[in-house]
Amino acid sequence: MPARARQARSERTRTGVTGVTLAANRRGAASPEAPPSERLLWAAEELFGERSYWRTTVADICARAGIATGSFYAHYNSKAEIFTAVVRQINADLRLAIKTAIESVDGGQREWERVSFRAYFTMLSERPWIDRIVRESEFVAPAVFREYYEHLTRGYARGVRQAQLNREVDARYDPEVIAYIYLGIGHFIGMRWADWTAGGQVPDDVVDDLLEVLRRGLPPLAPPVEHVSS
Repeated sequence: MPARARQARSERTRTGVTGVTLAANRRGAASPEAPPSERLLWAAEELFGERSYWRTTVADICARAGIATGSFYAHYNSKAEIFTAVVRQINADLRLAIKTAIESVDGGQREWERVSFRAYFTMLSERPWIDRIVRESEFVAPAVFREYYEHLTRGYARGVRQAQLNREVDARYDPEVIAYIYLGIGHFIGMRWADWTAGGQVPDDVVDDLLEVLRRGLPPLAPPVEHVSS
């Protein structure tokens, strides 16, 4: 990475106590002008990602947000409630990012797949702790963990079904099965390159390989054979 780019990156981020690089998320709650509930949510997301749910206290969240501890309960009833709110906000942010990406391009299923994966990988690069929070939710709030993935797969499955109707994906496959395949691929590719790797970017050639596997494994439905009467 060029020196200027490294400097710009360092100016936008800070490192948490566990070495996790923290970038300001889209809610901008680091600003003192942000509403207290948003500042608390932003601080909680960072801390749960850095330290885990169990090693984070309400006092920690309030200190990071710059809010008196007693004021926390005017917005959230407990640490468990704000954890749930964090997981749901991550889900909402991701679904919005994917929706915005899809709406920005003209193209069929393959282009939608590309921009959807890229939107997720970009968000994970900017907030590398989010997957760790979601994984922990399986044990902290199992119902919210399940809700998180069900919300994502419902949207993916609708897109797959439309692609099947457009003959862009073989209609023999169950759209829900394909949706969970997308989730699994995205999760592990993102974890490998955006979370584990310094720099936190999923390379374009990795995305190209991912899409090529999908193209070969989920080919377009062959056009119907036209029978010519003799």
